[in-house]
Order: sequence, then C-alpha cells, then structure tokens
Amino acid sequence: MMSALVVFSTFGALSGIILAGPRVYFAMARDGVLFEWLGGVHGTYRTPHRAIVLQAVWSSVLVLTGTYRALFTRVIYTEWIFFGLMALGLLIVRRRRGGPGPYALPGYPAVPIVFALSAFAIVANQVAASPVDSALGLGMVVIGLPVYAIWTRTQAHRRAS
Repeated sequence: MMSALVVFSTFGALSGIILAGPRVYFAMARDGVLFEWLGGVHGTYRTPHRAIVLQAVWSSVLVLTGTYRALFTRVIYTEWIFFGLMALGLLIVRRRRGGPGPYALPGYPAVPIVFALSAFAIVANQVAASPVDSALGLGMVVIGLPVYAIWTRTQAHRRAS
C-alpha cells in the first residue's frame, strides 16, 4: 500500500516537474544566465525543446544511478539545502529593505526560521543516515560550480569583446 502511495504521489509531482523544469532553464537562457542555446523554441510545437531534451538526458543519467532510495538519497535531499537557504534569504531581504515588504507573513520571522531549521535537520539526518550516498549527491550539485565559473568567465569575455 505504501509503495502504491509513493508511486501515485511521484506521478502527480512528475507532471509539474516535467512542465516547470525545462521552462526554468528556458527563462534563464533568455535572461542570459544560462547557455543561450537552451532558449530555443521549437518551430512547430512552440515548446522549449532543447531544455526538455536536456532535462530528459539528465533525468536518465540520474535514473541509471540505482534504486529510488539511492536516487532520493543522492539527489533529492540536496534540494532541502536550498529550501533552507531560501527561507534564510527571505529574512535577509526583508531586513535589508527595512520592513516586512509588500505582503504580511503571519508568524514572521518565526515561520521561516523554523522552516530553515527543519530543512537543515532533514539534510543532517540524511547525511547521518547515508554519508556516502549523501556525499555523492552533494558532489553532483558541486559539479555545477565549475560549470558556473566557466559560464561567468565566458560571459564576461563576451561582454568585453
């Protein structure tokens, strides 16, 4: 029964991920913060086809890493690092603006602080439970740093030319 619920939930979430992910890459490419070729639109279907293919290839690589548990351990827990950082970012942005911002958040600042602490607790728990798989997953995220460095250097060189 639990496996059926996980499968049902996964398929429900996949539709949103499949639709949203490539459009994020597409928007980033259009804004000039990701490779320009990812901003291409298919002539007939008007979809970000290159971004969709990139996500499909990367997803396939991740699937080849092993079981659902291994995939979760290596990849998905790393999102909680960024969720926690995002909550802390909200605190920083609101402090810099000198006020609550354009909308009220009930329970502020306790809610984002509790959320950030919870997110980091999930990360710490995962690292303690599976240190090797957690390190592999974090390593996949860290691989993005040299890509980002190359990208920013290339963009700076292109703007200087």
